[in-house]
Amino acid sequence: MKTRNYFMYMLVVGVIALLGIAACAPVAVPAPAPAAPAASTAAPAQASAAAPPSIAKTGVLRVGSQETYVPAEFHQDGADEVTGFTSDLLHEIAKRWGVNIEYINAQYSALIPGLEADRFDIGSGGMSPNPDRLKVVEMVGYFQSGATFLVKAENAGQYPADATAQNMCGKTVGMLQGSSTLQKAFDKENEQCVAAGKEPITIQTFDTTPNGIQQVDLGRIDAYTPDFAQALYIIKTNPGKYSTIGTNYYLVKYPIVWTVSKTNPNADAIRDVLAKTLSEMMADGTYKSILDKWGVASGAIVEPAINSLTAKQ
Repeated sequence: MKTRNYFMYMLVVGVIALLGIAACAPVAVPAPAPAAPAASTAAPAQASAAAPPSIAKTGVLRVGSQETYVPAEFHQDGADEVTGFTSDLLHEIAKRWGVNIEYINAQYSALIPGLEADRFDIGSGGMSPNPDRLKVVEMVGYFQSGATFLVKAENAGQYPADATAQNMCGKTVGMLQGSSTLQKAFDKENEQCVAAGKEPITIQTFDTTPNGIQQVDLGRIDAYTPDFAQALYIIKTNPGKYSTIGTNYYLVKYPIVWTVSKTNPNADAIRDVLAKTLSEMMADGTYKSILDKWGVASGAIVEPAINSLTAKQ
């Protein structure tokens, strides 16, 4: 009986000791799920720039995008996650800030209203700068691009080797809805068309690039005007189906930017830290590695373009 009591006593003591150790030990908190891989380069050992206070507080960088801007931000093979070179850049920035990313789908024309309504922290998805936009948003340019013409490959022979927008006079061309930069470029081209005694270019707008290109496929429009990087990616992934016109022809050139609403009380902080982190990525080679991964290194710039209509290459 004494032996039994002794063993019971030792068992209770052991359990109490284990509970005491567990109570004193630090509680393991699961780490947040890692962001999608940004590039083949190794991640920095620690964050190189603190996140803007408002984003650090929530732990989430909310990004507004139409998510159809290939090869920058799009869904590949029906996947749920957003991929592309811009997505990779933003995931790398979020990693350095120690926060997660949440993509919020919005049509291109709804990006600035969405920023003003605080639906997201930054607008992405291929936005370009112009004086009117600079009145309402802060901008950080991260890539040099421009618009070109995408036509059916079977129709490419209709255009000379040195074709320009003037070869589109009298034709129907599609563009992304809400792109005032493109609209102004077409207005100038149409002035030249009329002055030369030609019919003006008829413009149709579409809410997404895929919808516009579908109309090219159906023969309802003669051409669509994607970003040059978009055009090259579409041609590469659809061999023999599409072509650009001219030789590396741009209807208009512009940097691609991230935007922050001026109505956001944290706008300056978000803009400045975003530019600072991007600068560090340019300096340590991560930026170029990401662009190389997607075959768009020709659009690399040498420094962030802050509230600028142009970018340095």
